[in-house]
Amino acid sequence: MTIQEFDLPARWRSLLLDNYSEAIHNLEVSWPDIKSLEVSYRDIESFDPDFALSIVEEPEINTQAANQALGLLLSELGSPRIIAFVRVIELPSDAHRTVRQLRSEDLGSMISVDAIATKIGRVLPRTYEGSFVCAACGHSTRISQPNEQELIEPIECFQIDGGCGRKKGQTRFVQRVEESILIDTQFIELQEPPENLRGGVQPERILCIAEHDMAGQLNPGDRVTANGMLFVRSQRKSGKDTPIFDIFMRIHSIQRENIPLEEIQISEDEEREIKELARREDIHEMLTKSIAPSIFGMTRQKESLMLQLFGGVASKASDGTRLRGDIHILLMGDPGVAKSQLLSYMSQISPRGRFTSGMSASAAGLTAAAVQDSAADGRWTLEAGALALADLGLAAIDEFDKMNENDRSSMHEAMEQQRISISKAG
Repeated sequence: MTIQEFDLPARWRSLLLDNYSEAIHNLEVSWPDIKSLEVSYRDIESFDPDFALSIVEEPEINTQAANQALGLLLSELGSPRIIAFVRVIELPSDAHRTVRQLRSEDLGSMISVDAIATKIGRVLPRTYEGSFVCAACGHSTRISQPNEQELIEPIECFQIDGGCGRKKGQTRFVQRVEESILIDTQFIELQEPPENLRGGVQPERILCIAEHDMAGQLNPGDRVTANGMLFVRSQRKSGKDTPIFDIFMRIHSIQRENIPLEEIQISEDEEREIKELARREDIHEMLTKSIAPSIFGMTRQKESLMLQLFGGVASKASDGTRLRGDIHILLMGDPGVAKSQLLSYMSQISPRGRFTSGMSASAAGLTAAAVQDSAADGRWTLEAGALALADLGLAAIDEFDKMNENDRSSMHEAMEQQRISISKAG
């Protein structure tokens, strides 16, 4: 069954009224702190399976129709000036891909990728709809800007719209930024999770573009499910376009797997259970035994790792010196006594845990590297290493003794001061 394009706004209106009336009211109250309405694909599928399938196959027209329907509903509530967006989440399993599985047949459809944010660009304004003034007659022309790669200017000051009729070569068009519509945009690099790869395989990456309220949502190290649409750009060689294309993703919605600690909401039942556990006399022993229960013994080591998870309290001395509240642990022992298994387990249960091997690690890979971003006009950007990605979490470095001495010394500032200073590229 084909869903007609003119039916889409009505379909979306019915869906939103039936399932999200309260959420729309909450959005109206919370705007502009919250600008998006998250809609589960499962709800759409229950509402109409054919309609749900059309969202995956034709995301662009569905996104426009959904935002149009949401805007009309907000207008009916008395808030016509609110600009909000519908974000579809929880896509079906057949829409899920790894970065290395992305192919040309995925172009134009909505797909879902599980990944880690490794490089985050600045949030910058870009022209969404430009207002251009003819230098000869002063007439204004508005031009939609579909992408961030080039600024599209008018080709003519059209007489039918009240202009002078001069073409681009006969006059000059100047953009009036104050009359143009600008939106926030941000470049984000996503990488495959290393735990999903076979041994010796390097993780693939994809450059993504986040716009509107999706920009500024992520930090390096965040584990996310990114839902969006793929598009391509021609690779350039010697100043010319080639028939080979790079794949990019325009992010539609983001589902974070590791919620920032400050955003974790504890329910009343969970709070009650935590307090009950805290009153137990054996809580210390209970928590210790919960660390890697499949590994026999090593009680003292597990106790140390448990205490490291909780950490201490950072403080400032009277002279302004910061004293860290976290501890570092060095596990030493014979081969085969489960040191690596303990490290792997701790990196998995920590919300922002990272596991890496010191044998193949470099100073830039552990701390951060300043790199030139070809997608950002050659600007220098910071690419976070393992320690930066583990901020507010736990970094587990295996084979620490096999690290190069210079690379190991690069960690000293991060371990002692809990900061990383970058003063050169590379």
